[in-house]
Amino acid sequence: MKVVFIGAGSGFGARTVVDLMSFPELRDCELVLVDINPDHLRPVLEYAQKVAVAVGADSAKIRGELGWRDGVLEGADYVITAFSQGGPGYNGVPYYYEINVPREHGIEQRVADTVGIGGVFRVMRTAPELLAIAQDMEKRCPGAWLLNYVNPMSMLTRIICKACPGITMLGLCHNIQYGIRDLANWLKVPYKSLRYECAGINHMDWFLRLEYLDGRSAYGDLLKAIEDPAIYQKRPVQFELLKSFGYFTTESSGHLAEYLPYFLPRERDRLQFFKDARNPERVAPPTQPRWNPDAPLVKELRGEVPLNLKRSFEYGAHIIHAHETDTVYRMHINVMNEQLIDNFSRETCVEVESIVDRMGLHPLRYGSMPIELAALCSNMANMQTLGSDAFLEKDLHKAYLACVIDSCTAASATPATIKTCFNQLLELEKPYLKDYWGDVAPI
Repeated sequence: MKVVFIGAGSGFGARTVVDLMSFPELRDCELVLVDINPDHLRPVLEYAQKVAVAVGADSAKIRGELGWRDGVLEGADYVITAFSQGGPGYNGVPYYYEINVPREHGIEQRVADTVGIGGVFRVMRTAPELLAIAQDMEKRCPGAWLLNYVNPMSMLTRIICKACPGITMLGLCHNIQYGIRDLANWLKVPYKSLRYECAGINHMDWFLRLEYLDGRSAYGDLLKAIEDPAIYQKRPVQFELLKSFGYFTTESSGHLAEYLPYFLPRERDRLQFFKDARNPERVAPPTQPRWNPDAPLVKELRGEVPLNLKRSFEYGAHIIHAHETDTVYRMHINVMNEQLIDNFSRETCVEVESIVDRMGLHPLRYGSMPIELAALCSNMANMQTLGSDAFLEKDLHKAYLACVIDSCTAASATPATIKTCFNQLLELEKPYLKDYWGDVAPI
């Protein structure tokens, strides 16, 4: 079995190595770690080799590569992607532009990697690389699975599913499995004592059922728990939606606020729900914080602290193990809406409970969501459909329209102001767009 991890120096790389090596059945794999930054590849490769020795994976074949294009994907069974295209994911340029140029026009963002102007420009500069990977997979490893952690998740999933329908594409996130553990913590119960159903779209999934093992709803206790200011302040945006809509949604307050018109457009609301703004540096530090001398991973490498060999909650290695060993594994995956959620368009990328076994991936039908929740998701989904269509059709005007119909952006600026902002970013990001989009001009 061959696994290729593109973007191995990212936050997902080292943990995925540990997760893979935690399964005895996977320890004889060929693992290729890919990162274009040698200063990030070197420590994660050393870390992987140290983990393999620690667990007795003598037959594991682990190597590093500074790129994926020169036949690296040949014969792969699984390709995992967790890269940032154009610069660091959340610091330096072009991310600096995607936060600060909209801010100059009154458009505030807290993360800017999923929807809105930040999400659109991220997909414009990121999708060409992911598409090239998928197309190379079609040639070199057509039966392989693509496990993607890169944002904007929904738009990228839809692009690959449309452009490369023969590829098994799994969009992976961790907001649900970590969300249920947060809920258990606030309820002061073990998370395994809760049953739940969760569905929606990436970064806006809803716990549509949340109950104890005896069938009692846990929502009454949760509403009581958030009366404690110490708990409420951990997720104020989510808890405000809970009080209004009756359901808890998965993503953090910083993410969630920019998907809706309620929390960011007005300064008084920003001051109420957020202590500070997102302020990336124009010039990012040369090394990611996870590889700084005092970072936990580096201390593990130096032998100052024991290796953390505990398996994480991330889905990737669990999916590979289930598929390879015919073990049934349940998780939530981003896939196209093939009769999974009735009151969402078939063009929508949805996040639903799914099963993996040796026979493949089996997304589970949910049915209809409450109409008020579907309405919140649908605006976000329509923006993502338009944004991904803009990429597939190389249509900059559609990309602009995706920004215009985004609910938080629309509540913050006029279409004319959004166009001015869009054109400024086009000019600033020409170096990151030219290979796919050509010589872009103002719309």
